[in-house]
Amino acid sequence: MNDFDDTISRLSHVAGSLRLCNDKILRAKGYRTIHFKKHQYLMVYTMDENTAYIEGIYHDLQDYENALK
Repeated sequence: MNDFDDTISRLSHVAGSLRLCNDKILRAKGYRTIHFKKHQYLMVYTMDENTAYIEGIYHDLQDYENALK
């Protein structure tokens, strides 16, 4: 849980500065990712002005790109 909380805290500071996903479809939908520091997970989120909306949390080995299409 600490890693989750730390990732949420980092997201609150850097959400708008992280790049869009590499996948063309996800990029068009405005998806971005942030990786957990201590575990092999990432959050996929979108932005609306100054608010980040977490769309999902995935393990690094999961095919999150196809899950979100």
